[in-house]
Amino acid sequence: MPGFFRANAVQGPMDSVKYWVALNMVLGIGKTLFHRLVREIGPPERVFRASRAELMRIDGIGEKTADQILKFDVEQISDRELRLAEKLGARILTSAGPDYPELLKSIYDPPPVLYYMGKGPALFPAPLAVVGTRMPTNYGRLVAERLAASLAEMGFCIVSGMARGIDTIAHKSAIKAGGDTLAVFGCGLSHTYPPENAALRKKISEHGAVVSEFPIMEKPDRNNFPARNRVISGLSAGTVIVEADEKSGALITAHFALEQGREVFAVPGDIYSPKSRGTNRLIKMGAKLVDGPESVAEELAPSIQAALKELRPRSLDKSGMSPKERKLFSLLSSEEKHIDSLIENSQLSPAEVSATLVQLELKGLVRQRDGKMFIANHV
Repeated sequence: MPGFFRANAVQGPMDSVKYWVALNMVLGIGKTLFHRLVREIGPPERVFRASRAELMRIDGIGEKTADQILKFDVEQISDRELRLAEKLGARILTSAGPDYPELLKSIYDPPPVLYYMGKGPALFPAPLAVVGTRMPTNYGRLVAERLAASLAEMGFCIVSGMARGIDTIAHKSAIKAGGDTLAVFGCGLSHTYPPENAALRKKISEHGAVVSEFPIMEKPDRNNFPARNRVISGLSAGTVIVEADEKSGALITAHFALEQGREVFAVPGDIYSPKSRGTNRLIKMGAKLVDGPESVAEELAPSIQAALKELRPRSLDKSGMSPKERKLFSLLSSEEKHIDSLIENSQLSPAEVSATLVQLELKGLVRQRDGKMFIANHV
């Protein structure tokens, strides 16, 4: 994509992005203050060149914060951050860039900077958050598995926080169903939290994206997770709460979704189960009751419903396949196959296999994964 630094590491000219990255790392500059500075002074490059007097005129900027901006070593710190991102294989978006997700850009305090690995978060036209308790009941697990899988099959990108419990189940179910999923981190992308989800993180990057607003090296911190929750809801057209007690972090996500003008859905549960008190209360307060995937889809904006119609898998017509296409398709399944394996087993030349796979992709019969891996789209 034009405008990216080296291997698509940063969006926009490097000189511009490094100032966004730098201002995002200045101690005392939160998201609201960041946007106020940009609105009243100009782009981050201009903020760093402002005088003390100019900075002090901005509401929320005291002497301490002004000093943090004035003494910040933009070149050294931002260059190190960009190198870390490149080494990790992460890309960087700014809220002023064309590839920043529109839904997230429209919230009150969008992250000025987004780091991601995998597909660009703006590439998912029907994102939907599915979140819940870290300690679900058997009922919650079953509902999360079936609901997330069904929603993914309908074309939704399942957005969650990769936390233990419902979040993890939602991601895994979306992947198993062959859909897209996106995980929002409460730490920098150099960390994986919880650590036991390292393998899941890799799969999410291959089937969607992992995203963070925090600098690369920032460690997981309990104060980061409410901010993470607002990004989960902000990226999504709606938020589904599967199971949550009265103090669950999932309710914070629901609260942010309401503030952001997004739909909130809740799965009803056992009236005697503590894990259902939060969701049942949300329904009493006006959240949409979820009794299946259709009850979610029908409540969303017409633009999301139109996107789902475009994404919905069509019945696959294999009748018009050429002999080469039929041979290759017979070698594919729901398990990924490397192109080298297909060349070896099809007894076709590399050029024939490559050309035939392109035709199968155009017909919607085959999908390509990262690393020249291919998977069949079965009926």
